Amino acid sequence: MAYDILIAVLGSGALSALVGAAAGAIVQRTRKKGGVMAGTRALLYDRIKFLGKRYIADGEIDAESLEDLIEMHRIYHDELSGNGYLDTLMEQVRSLKIKT
Repeated sequence: MAYDILIAVLGSGALSALVGAAAGAIVQRTRKKGGVMAGTRALLYDRIKFLGKRYIADGEIDAESLEDLIEMHRIYHDELSGNGYLDTLMEQVRSLKIKT
């Protein structure tokens, strides 16, 4: 008898509804994660560009700020699949005089 009930449930729309809900949750989670990554990438891009231009205008950078900027660029470029637009800027930043 329990087997008959199981067959009836599986044959009904209940299983379809469960599968649909699970698939919907996975899609929603994937979209949210993609949006968070895109937002983080955009914020890092803006911050790296702003700071890089500021240090270039100043003509120098302190060692700690250079280390932070290099790490932000690494995360932006490698882990968040950022494009190469900031590579030239970072080359200029790396060539700056280090404040003492």
